[in-house]
Amino acid sequence: MTEKPKYNRPTPKEWARPLSLVFNIGWSFALSLVVPTSIGYWLDRPERFNTHPMYTLIGFGIGTVLAFYSLYLMLRRFYMEQKEQEKGGGPK
Repeated sequence: MTEKPKYNRPTPKEWARPLSLVFNIGWSFALSLVVPTSIGYWLDRPERFNTHPMYTLIGFGIGTVLAFYSLYLMLRRFYMEQKEQEKGGGPK
């Protein structure tokens, strides 16, 4: 008879950590794009500078750079923590 391998269920901390990382990345990415683009749109209104697509596009470009930079920082931190755990540091 063959024995079935035992399946270890992950603890709540083990699955909540990557889930919180994904949630944080999503919010950070969205806010990094929305805030500068909205400021650019606000500056483009006829009451302000009346330069319709210019500041909106500049804001979107700045937001894109900010979004990818924050994504890079979060993934780098997550990678370093995973690497530390593999070395034997154990969970924090």
